[in-house]
Amino acid sequence: MNGTHQLDRRQFIGTGARLGAGLLAAGGLAACDDDDQGTSANSSGTTGATTAPSTVPPTTIPSLSGRRLVVVQMNGGNDALNTLPPTAGKYRDLRPTLAVPEAEVLALGGVDDAGLHPALSALTPFWDGGRMAVLRGIGFADPNRSHFVSMDRWWRADDMSAPGWLGRVLDQLPEQAPLYATALGAGAPVLNGASRPATVVTGASTFRWVGIQPQSIVALAAAGDEGDDGALAAQMRGAFGRTAQAVAEFAEVTGTSPDGDELPAREGAASLADGLAVAAQLLASDVGTELVVVSASGFDTHSGQAGVHRTLLADFADGVAAFFAALDEAGLTDEVLLVSTSEFGRRVEENASGGCDHGAGGLSFVFGNSVQGGMHGDWSLADLLDGDLRPQIDPFVLFTACLDWIGADAEQVLGRRDDSLQLLR
Repeated sequence: MNGTHQLDRRQFIGTGARLGAGLLAAGGLAACDDDDQGTSANSSGTTGATTAPSTVPPTTIPSLSGRRLVVVQMNGGNDALNTLPPTAGKYRDLRPTLAVPEAEVLALGGVDDAGLHPALSALTPFWDGGRMAVLRGIGFADPNRSHFVSMDRWWRADDMSAPGWLGRVLDQLPEQAPLYATALGAGAPVLNGASRPATVVTGASTFRWVGIQPQSIVALAAAGDEGDDGALAAQMRGAFGRTAQAVAEFAEVTGTSPDGDELPAREGAASLADGLAVAAQLLASDVGTELVVVSASGFDTHSGQAGVHRTLLADFADGVAAFFAALDEAGLTDEVLLVSTSEFGRRVEENASGGCDHGAGGLSFVFGNSVQGGMHGDWSLADLLDGDLRPQIDPFVLFTACLDWIGADAEQVLGRRDDSLQLLR
């Protein structure tokens, strides 16, 4: 990197021209590297806000309900069976090395056919307090073992030609604050609408401007039109202005630097606990955040699963517990619903590499003070679908509950409702 520099108006307009109509249609601009005079997006992980372009200053419009929704994505396909180990002996027969030792399984009050993985001990107070629902056997009736197809089906509510099911809600709302819908950890197509992509933050310490003084972007975004550049400049001002606002507000909330000075070292890989900690900061701030997707990879456990899965589950459970502790302190717990998703479960029988391959029926958690706590759904090791847990709960049950929570019309957004389970009080 050659140091920061001022971006002049010609470079500002040129940036938009070179980025092209595709980027403008996508609705945003990433924070920039200065290797090409501030025109190329940094490919090393620095990510800016992908937000809808506008020619008017962004304003925060009241949400549908004032409630907040957090979706946790366990990317890769979480092993539902070891997350919720059954008491049936066949489980241990099919997993002679991977089955959770019976003495370590955490008992769940009122449930006699399954318990929790010991790494999820931080979740037992939620169960005991009636603030946690478990959806076992969730998945589409005609499962697909492809990551890409299965994730797309979850994100798009099984309509592969449609935007994300939360993005469809954003498309219907007036323009919101740049951090209203934020993805932490990786991209979140579930938030992408036809015209309203979300803000994507791959890492708190890298969500910043690279090689450009942010003050110059803000100044140019506010500048008047000049000559033939007026129409494009107006679009670029909207995109740059919202991106600059997102970066500045995120830096203020998280205590990082928007221009790269004295950034704190980031230790270890991205985790769900890291993302949930940032999500709690955003929700407790006044930047208008209402929808958050937190994601982390690593759940594709084809080999050496036992230790890896234990670490991943502990990260999730500890992150959820710390998240709600922060919300309790901020007085926001009643306003927040948190759900977990994963594209599919794993096969019931372990493989020769100490892991499990792609399966079908999975598991989702739902947390919140308004949750109808308890165990929902079932699975049977005596009635498998080609060696997989048979899907028992349609994901539309979860989608419907989430949309009801934020006050959206689930039938209008999804094309249909599924009220077969009562997840909310």
